This record gives sequence, C-alpha cells and structure tokens, in this order.
Amino acid sequence: MRIVMNTPQILRHLERDVLGNIVLLKHITAFPDDTNAYLLESERGTATLVLVNARAGDYDRKTYPEAAYVVLMRSDEPTLTRALLTRIPQGHSIVFKLASDAARDIVSEAYTIERRTSILSFTWEPAAFPRDDQVAIGKTAPDAAFELFGTQDHSRQWLEPLLRTDRAFTCVLQAGGEPLSVCFAFENYGRVWEIGGLVTSPSRRGLGLGSRVVRAALAELARRGRSARYQVGEDNRPSLGLARSIGMRHFLTLTHYVHFA
Repeated sequence: MRIVMNTPQILRHLERDVLGNIVLLKHITAFPDDTNAYLLESERGTATLVLVNARAGDYDRKTYPEAAYVVLMRSDEPTLTRALLTRIPQGHSIVFKLASDAARDIVSEAYTIERRTSILSFTWEPAAFPRDDQVAIGKTAPDAAFELFGTQDHSRQWLEPLLRTDRAFTCVLQAGGEPLSVCFAFENYGRVWEIGGLVTSPSRRGLGLGSRVVRAALAELARRGRSARYQVGEDNRPSLGLARSIGMRHFLTLTHYVHFA
C-alpha cells in the first residue's frame, strides 16, 4: 500500500474520470488552502479522500453550520477505504458526501451517521437544439437578472468576476426589459462547466421557460466544446423533471450524511 499526498499527482489520477470525480476535483482546486487530499494505491485498487474545511464553501457553511469538515471519497477497494478513514481528524462533526451504498456501509462501521439529502448530477450528450433568438447569452446580465440569481444565494460579487474572465456566461430570456427566466453556466473543472442559477419569474412558471434557457446554455456549451453538468437536489421535482425531459443523462448521486461529535 502506498500513500500519495502530492496534489498534482492526485489531480492527474482523478482526471482519468473527470465527470465521475468532478466534485473531488472541484473542491481541491476551488479551496486549495482549505483542502487536504490523500490517494492510496495497492495491487488491489485505489482510493482517494478529500478533506475540506466545512467553512470554505458557502453551501456547506450555511447548510451544515455544526460541521468542521466535509469528506469526499472515491474508492474501488474496501480495505483502502477503511485505511483512508484514519486520515480524518477525530472529535469533530463531519459531513460525508458519498457516491455509493458500499462507501456508506464502510463509513458507518467507524461513525454514527444520519442521512440528510442527495444531490443528483446530470450531463448532456450533444444534440442539435434550434437557436433560440429570444435567449440572450453574454458576459453580463440586467440588474433584475442578478436579483433573480440572488434568490438562490448566487451573489453578484461571486458571479461577476467569473463573467469578466470568461469563466461563465449568462442566459436571459426577457420581454419588455423584464427577465422571465435566467440561468448561468460556469467553469467547474477544465472542460466541465456547470449550469446553475436557474430561476423563472413566479408569474411565468409552468410555461416551459426554464427549459428554454437551459437548452440555450447546453447549446452554447456544445458550441464552446465544453461538457455540461447540471446538479439538482432530490426534492426539487421541477428541476429533475426538466433535466429528464430534455434528455440529460444522470451520472452521479452524492448522498450527504452527518456525524455529530
């Protein structure tokens, strides 16, 4: 058994399956000062653990205020999974984000855990969507669109620097100067970009407008040669229905479990 703690080497290992490891890759690169990564290798397989300060990201800080760490894992060998658990500091509340029941069962051998939620990730196999001339795609958006993004805790201060450096774009469907439905896409890791911030004005919901702006984002990503990721909470039935209705492919489910110290 050999342990690797060299971040570039771990990234190269995870890049063998960028979509399958997108959450690990994203956390390592987004929070380099708040993340430790470990890779175990043996003749039987490999296992990776990413340990993140739970205060590093807005979502975890707000959703799990009691947690000290977030743990992400990818493993194909149970013995290595168990060995990696020894790298987690003891005596702290922890959020485990796990992609399989097998990983959950191994974690539950060492920790008492409670299930909280699941986040589903979808991607899209390129297909020809007709151009929607009413959806504006750009590096900025009207103030009212930023207000809609803000209803989902996507701050203007976070999004605008990404737009300025061409690591994001917005999709805005409006009429009479009023945004009816909006979303944006931003760089996750390398060629994988995430579609987020989908919001439709309450008075215009149920008309298929959200599907139009997501289709426009997918078409733009395809034009740029990027892979799409669209993540949805398990309870968000409208967004799940949207992803499935336009033919997106489910490729990952991360289930969140909490351990209280």
